[in-house]
Amino acid sequence: MKNITNFEHLKTDNQIDLYVCKNPKFKTNLIQFVIITPLKKDTVSKNALVPFMIYRGSKKYPTSKDFKIILDELYGAELTVSVWKRGENQIINFALEIVNEKYLPTDEPLLEKGFDLLRELILNPLLTEEFFDQEREFIIKEIKSLINDKYSYSLARCYQEMCPDEPYGLHKLGRIEDHQALTHSQVVEQYNNILFKSKIAFFVIGDVNQKRVYQDVNQNFTFEHKQDLEINNTIIKNDVNNIKEVEDGLNVQQGKLVMGFRTVTTRSDDLYYPLIVFNGILGAFPHSKLFQNVREKSSLAYYASSNIESTKGLLMITSGIEFANYTKAKEIINEQLEKLKKGDISEDELEWTRKSIINQYLSSADNIKGLSGHYLLGLINRKPETISESIEKLS
Repeated sequence: MKNITNFEHLKTDNQIDLYVCKNPKFKTNLIQFVIITPLKKDTVSKNALVPFMIYRGSKKYPTSKDFKIILDELYGAELTVSVWKRGENQIINFALEIVNEKYLPTDEPLLEKGFDLLRELILNPLLTEEFFDQEREFIIKEIKSLINDKYSYSLARCYQEMCPDEPYGLHKLGRIEDHQALTHSQVVEQYNNILFKSKIAFFVIGDVNQKRVYQDVNQNFTFEHKQDLEINNTIIKNDVNNIKEVEDGLNVQQGKLVMGFRTVTTRSDDLYYPLIVFNGILGAFPHSKLFQNVREKSSLAYYASSNIESTKGLLMITSGIEFANYTKAKEIINEQLEKLKKGDISEDELEWTRKSIINQYLSSADNIKGLSGHYLLGLINRKPETISESIEKLS
């Protein structure tokens, strides 16, 4: 497994970081173009619009229908665009998963055709006024609809309250008022700006020839690029002097209790692996303390779990509760944290947690996008590691 999760890092002539993982276990190849740029109030909304406008059409494929036709011709290739937030980085993602021609009765160079399609998408987009208007309205509706998903909404509200003066408090899609004030030309200018200045991580994973991949990327993605923007200037705070308690009154039947903590530990720290084991024992799995004590034994919550944001250094505890159970649920949650602080951890809890996390890693290694996602998160934290290396450290 060690070899098939390794990435070779190469630099193209225009300073694109190319990461190639030769992995014969996959029957498809992943071509992924990732732009990593700082999460900022004055650019977050512009950046969020970019991939969705680009996906609407290019000079060679001017409509969504044209894109779908070419994807069908490439034996059902899958093209996705998305926007993420990792720490105080906004990530614009273009990913094309395409079948390896070795497994088809054809001599078509599908990998090269995949590179051609992605290049056309990224370097020759139409970015019309019509696309701008339509996608802006779509994103505004998406932001407004967040309140309909009470779990996501409650998490987003907690982040806002925890980080009111930090970029992390911003939503990955930006702010409605900023979208309403944007112009078409501002978004086009911003796209050219991030394409020139931002870190670009280009992933190719599959049963590929690394030398051939480098030649294709180096020859085809020849736009002007000079990385000026630093990645991951995330603010890590440890001076929390008081507990902030906020209540939002909504007309709902089930309450959402979200508790946010500063761990001051990120993926680049030595305590990262102890942190993920801590989180596993606390609330990441069915055997964890929160699930067993808050939900199963006390029946105080419909769900109770915890997760970490490993770039920002946050730990979030979430639970769905009856309003009348708020005080008691919070009390039992705090009891579980105290048990961990005192070392009240059984050998079974430790081993079940370790095995569960390793199984998650193994599952990621079997998923072509999971493989790139794991390595990308390490890159953002300036400590890239393969899944094999993560398993070794956890063991």
